[in-house]
Amino acid sequence: MKKLITKLTVQPIVAVAALWCAHEWLSGVYFQEGASVEVIILAGIILGILNFPIKPILKILTLPLRILTLGFFSFIINIFILFLLDLPFQDLIFETFFFLLGFF
Repeated sequence: MKKLITKLTVQPIVAVAALWCAHEWLSGVYFQEGASVEVIILAGIILGILNFPIKPILKILTLPLRILTLGFFSFIINIFILFLLDLPFQDLIFETFFFLLGFF
């Protein structure tokens, strides 16, 4: 139980830090002008909360695809999670699909 609570609190904090780092250092991930720090923090918290229940379920459901593609389908799962995050946050912008795959 303690591990579960720790994971639930640490994952959103790491997601906030990751979104901030991506916003600052990568040219393909940015927030529109006028987006406040609170929006970045809220997006990171929601990303951490999305990763907590949805990602393990998707990993189990797509296990055959991940085996066939030698793990490449894990990138698709991560992109899907980011797509779900992008739906409520119109200030969050990812330039291209290929950028999300890591081909910048």
